[in-house]
Amino acid sequence: MDIPVFDAHCDTISEAKNKNCGLRKNKLHVDIERGRGFSPYAQVFAVFTRPTTGSITEMDYTKDWPSEILTQMADELISLLLSELEKNSDILTLCRSAADVKSAAESGKAATLIAVEGAELLGCDLERLKRSYDKGVRFVNLCWNFDNALCGAANGAAKGGLTDSGAQFVRTMQDLGIAVDLSHASEHTFWDVAEIARRPIIAGHSNSKAVCDNPRNLTDDQFKTIVKLEGVVGLNLCPNFLCESGDAGIEDVIRHAEHFLGLGGEKTVCLGGDLDGIDDLPKEMTGIESYSKLYEAMLRRNYTESLVQDIFYNNLYNVLEKVL
Repeated sequence: MDIPVFDAHCDTISEAKNKNCGLRKNKLHVDIERGRGFSPYAQVFAVFTRPTTGSITEMDYTKDWPSEILTQMADELISLLLSELEKNSDILTLCRSAADVKSAAESGKAATLIAVEGAELLGCDLERLKRSYDKGVRFVNLCWNFDNALCGAANGAAKGGLTDSGAQFVRTMQDLGIAVDLSHASEHTFWDVAEIARRPIIAGHSNSKAVCDNPRNLTDDQFKTIVKLEGVVGLNLCPNFLCESGDAGIEDVIRHAEHFLGLGGEKTVCLGGDLDGIDDLPKEMTGIESYSKLYEAMLRRNYTESLVQDIFYNNLYNVLEKVL
């Protein structure tokens, strides 16, 4: 049985840099050789960075950093990702459009798309945004865990909304063909973006707040708005976003999926594991290869195979056709 996987968010390039390893084969949550066990396989690699003394889990999250530090580190990380793509061009390819993703699948290669997790890594600057687009960036989170010049963050101090410059940034993203990712954004920011959005918006790695009351998760109204706007929401594997005890398993992932499906999300739910951006995984899961266990668990729950394939691949692909 061929299982397709299109995952909307991993932090593997950051962790690979910190652990001095590559994307082809490693001991992280994601490497391309394991990913290619799925057919087809597409992965959004997020550029995420903060000063660190070791792994991504040792980054200094206690404060935000000056723009000149973050933008320089982000530039270096994008360059590293592009060099990894070139080095492994026999098995993976950079995709800038849905057509590129389809072509990669037809050629048996892993499709790779680039995201920037937090517009502060671009200096919240329109010219940097445009240059990143030219380099291949096709997803941008408006913020990470700190408020920035564009918007308030879900874990930010003020939890404010979209600023005037933020609104201009969003409009420019949608004009260029960059997906606006609202994972990490405050609820106020979410509603401000939804009001001005002209293309689908996404939450690439966010779960249901009704199932697990965490600031990073989405309310039912937020999810239903993404459904209405024909976007997607990626199931996040972080145990603390799956259940309040943090003692999560695959069944907890399915609880979030089922809640979203009950809100009309058959064409909205996708995968957004946050692999290599989280300390722990749900019980029974070890990395990208464990998506097969989630797939089989959904089939055992009498999900139709077409529904599971939509969740695992088609829903995100279809959004790219409308956004990029």
